[in-house]
Amino acid sequence: MNQYPSYIYEPAKSIEVFEASEKYLNTNPLLKEKITNLGWCYQSIGKSIPQTMENFWSGHFFPFVESSEELQISFNLVMFGLYKQAFMSLRSALEVGMLSVYYNINDDGHKIVKDWLNSKDAWEANTPRSDKIWKILKKNKNIENFDLKLNLKERFEDLSYLHNFVHTKGYKYSNKLGLMKPNYQTFEETIFLKWLDAYEKVVIIVATLHMLKYPIASIEYEWDDKVGIDNPFPVLEPYEIDRIKEILPFSYFREIQTIASVDPDTQELLEHIKNLPDMTEKEKEQQIVDFDKSMIENGQGFIEWEKQELKWLEKMSDEAKEKVIRRIDSIREWAIENNMMKPKIERLKEEEFFDKNFD
Repeated sequence: MNQYPSYIYEPAKSIEVFEASEKYLNTNPLLKEKITNLGWCYQSIGKSIPQTMENFWSGHFFPFVESSEELQISFNLVMFGLYKQAFMSLRSALEVGMLSVYYNINDDGHKIVKDWLNSKDAWEANTPRSDKIWKILKKNKNIENFDLKLNLKERFEDLSYLHNFVHTKGYKYSNKLGLMKPNYQTFEETIFLKWLDAYEKVVIIVATLHMLKYPIASIEYEWDDKVGIDNPFPVLEPYEIDRIKEILPFSYFREIQTIASVDPDTQELLEHIKNLPDMTEKEKEQQIVDFDKSMIENGQGFIEWEKQELKWLEKMSDEAKEKVIRRIDSIREWAIENNMMKPKIERLKEEEFFDKNFD
């Protein structure tokens, strides 16, 4: 029974579509894996954007974060059968993802992003049109040369139809998506696959632009030999690059690596990292212990942390298991001595922290 009789697009219908979408992906595991890998790929690309003392918390990273969230929202919308809105979010993700490179093209995004970031009521603070974005992007030689060779902008223009969903260009770009679609939410395989195709293309374009701006993101190197798990550099781990290779066309990644091999900034940073002394195993282990203690102290507490660690043990080699078990035993002693067994919120309640008067 419709609980909201004045509405055709009611929440219950979306729940039905979600269940149908879940069933579809569970019976098509390769599609489910593809969606998952696209999400991981996009998250990894965010690591290529430098975070320095000068730009930290400046807002230069906001366009990428917003783009990433739009992609996640688009996925939610498509799973619930709100297809038009899912395509609209893809359009926004593409546009704002490109702004991430646009504002940082001269490495001064922490300064020039301010008016736009603060939604200033001025023409200059408006989100720029795509032609202006591309004009600025092509001032970067890596992007310009790549586009001349592999037509990246043409791939972008292939997605120009997403604009039609934003402005509802007739029946085809309306809420009536689907050949025999009634006037409420239904699962539509054809539309779902069209969305996935567009989603992949958005990820390819934005990821490629970031890797051209920051080519060191394509360098395959065992960074943890130099910095352990606490990596301050805008680089990607080998497994992250492997994921990106699966998403980007072969010619794209090969060209990006060629560019990286001669890019002065990339080579300078790479040499700097290579010249760092190798970390000892003891130093790496201490990094892990310090990180785990921080997670325990400021979040879940030892008991929940240990449960998660023991789950991961099942996938480890015997040698790795012994190492982790020793680490758990050591951290348990620390947690008992420092009252870190329970989650932080529970510890604060026991200490009557929330009852204190801070006036």
